[in-house]
Amino acid sequence: MSPEKIITISQKSPHYFEMGGKSWIPVGCNICFDRLNGSDVSIRENFDRWIRRFAENGGNCIRLWAGHPSLEIMPSQPGVFDDEKTKTMIGIVKLCEELGVKIKITLESFRMCLSSEMAKTAKNPAGCNFNYISTFNRPLYAPFASNMREFFQSTECRDIYLRKAMRFKELGFGDSPAVFCWELWNEINATAPMDVYAPWSDSMLAELKTMFPKQLVVQNLGSFSDIAAYQIYDQMATIADNDFMQIHRYLDAGASLDVCRGPMDVLVAAATREMLDRRSDCPAIVAETGAVQANHAGPFPYYPFDKEGTLLHDALFAAFFTGSAGCGQFWHWDHQYIDGNNLWWQFSRFSKAIDGLDPIAEDFRPFYTESRHLRMYGLRGKTISAIWGRDKASTWRNDFVEGLKPEVLDKERVPFNNCDLDCYLPWEDKSLVVPSPVLPPFKRSIVVKVPSEAVDGIVRPH
Repeated sequence: MSPEKIITISQKSPHYFEMGGKSWIPVGCNICFDRLNGSDVSIRENFDRWIRRFAENGGNCIRLWAGHPSLEIMPSQPGVFDDEKTKTMIGIVKLCEELGVKIKITLESFRMCLSSEMAKTAKNPAGCNFNYISTFNRPLYAPFASNMREFFQSTECRDIYLRKAMRFKELGFGDSPAVFCWELWNEINATAPMDVYAPWSDSMLAELKTMFPKQLVVQNLGSFSDIAAYQIYDQMATIADNDFMQIHRYLDAGASLDVCRGPMDVLVAAATREMLDRRSDCPAIVAETGAVQANHAGPFPYYPFDKEGTLLHDALFAAFFTGSAGCGQFWHWDHQYIDGNNLWWQFSRFSKAIDGLDPIAEDFRPFYTESRHLRMYGLRGKTISAIWGRDKASTWRNDFVEGLKPEVLDKERVPFNNCDLDCYLPWEDKSLVVPSPVLPPFKRSIVVKVPSEAVDGIVRPH
């Protein structure tokens, strides 16, 4: 792999990634699997359509679940590989190489390992959603473990897990410019108590770092939505071999934390701050976000009403302008939301908004201010500073539940004086320059760039 294609963490500004010595901002989305699990041909066609539409609109980073049935290369017997699924994985990697899209590969995702006898008769194991039973029932490991505690303590299960990872290395994925990161597990805290999974996690991070020395290696946890999340995210922040911080958080009516039931921009911004508060020496990514029925019972019931992609828009912008290394990475990429509502264009609006920003050169530091009508999420750089202003009145409750149309905001002011305001209006896809401090008319949100001296007195110097 050419050094110019390798994603690393910047030594100059460790909150951000770089590629070939230049800032790399992940414009990402969870395009993880084909939940309809049709024929191998249809799965390939779906991935081809999703990834091409995504890349056409400025997307440059996706995630694949290598443990999902639609992509599982070693489905049932250790060392026995499925040729069709292998062909699918190879095809996705080659397509991403062609399009310049980077991939994070999540090696496993199940939450219950059944014994051989249980696997024969189980219809709906306790604690599993019937629709996702194939994700949790893992006959590959069943001869060696009947529950997750046994799985994490089993030498045989470790060897099988690493054998699958080694197969990807043999296929050349370790040298592919498309694959930038390996992820151990999806939401590993959902499998077992922390004292059970944490030693396994530490061991596997070290193993994968040795196996894939040119790429990053990470772990991730479930949605930061209740009191238990504080402890498990505290623990994640202490793992030196975890290359960057990730967080999952959803708009969820059943969540314990109030922030998870409020506006999408607020919950995503707060999630970013949770990571930055815990580690200051690495990038932070909102790796999964979206909206769900109470307690993740299914997709958000108001998705069909979000034809303009307001929720997606807020997640994309709020994370980056709060100090994340990239946008918030949305879930429900397929017929359930993004593809179903044809919202790929929202990624192009985010890409245009950040065009010309160089996080490493600027060494951005986040700040926040607000007015009566706007929440303003800001990044203060060495020469250029930027804010994303969000209309407080346009919320998912007002837009989808009450059916209120967002108003055009006019004559709003920002606390920057004696400078020009370089403005981009994402919803209008319009750029213009106006004198400070009055903003041009806009709907829902606006991005404003100013010389950094204009924010003196607004934020503490650094």
